[in-house]
Amino acid sequence: MRSLTRRGGPPWLRALGPLVLADLRHRYGGSPLAALWALSVPLVEVAAYVLLFGFLIGGRVPQGGLTFGLYLAMGILPWASLREGLEGAAAVLHENRWVRRSAVPVELLVARQVVAALPRAAFGLFLVLLVAWGRGTSPGPAWLLPLVALYLQTAAAYGLGLALAPLAALHSAFRPALTSALTLLTFASPILYPEALLGERVRAVLDWNPFTHLLRLYRFPLVPDTPLGAADVAIALVVPLACMAAGGFLKGKLWWPARDRL
Repeated sequence: MRSLTRRGGPPWLRALGPLVLADLRHRYGGSPLAALWALSVPLVEVAAYVLLFGFLIGGRVPQGGLTFGLYLAMGILPWASLREGLEGAAAVLHENRWVRRSAVPVELLVARQVVAALPRAAFGLFLVLLVAWGRGTSPGPAWLLPLVALYLQTAAAYGLGLALAPLAALHSAFRPALTSALTLLTFASPILYPEALLGERVRAVLDWNPFTHLLRLYRFPLVPDTPLGAADVAIALVVPLACMAAGGFLKGKLWWPARDRL
């Protein structure tokens, strides 16, 4: 255990990969059509929002050469992954009540949920960049920013998940409240509409939303006019660290009461 920890990770990290692969096989291994449908669900959601919000705002985006669908996809796809990871983390102790009688760490269960939510977002972002390339957007170093943003988002979701798991076990009303809060945040984040259409006061309020800064990282390769500054990069880096520190602290405080409640 000590030697594994010295290599740069916790002892349970080696089990994470096989568990996530098992989850992915369970989700997508039934048939090629089932896997294709599961991966295309976020794209169908993007198409539905394009029809609705494209009609409401006329499909306007900050840069004329970018379709509204691509702009929207760069927001919806990572947000769907974040929601799936957080809601999965909140349910993980209810679905694995055997954990109170085992030595399996909560960290592993939470990480398994968060990482298993990544492939659909990664696949969708890859398709978006591929379509943008086909439409004439030239690849460059900035195209690595969505990958960086997805990594930072995963770290933040893991940290939050460490706190959500015991909180949901202690309070039965927490999970529906979390779902409602995430739904509200969907519209309180510039996911479904361009920031350029908002007034200065509204944009100032959105700057308090950490996901706003991640969205700017996701969209910058396709929309160079995105207002990406040093503050966005700094917040995108600091928030995951803060989430992991706070999540670890709350998990340490709440785990034993939550374990007794299971």
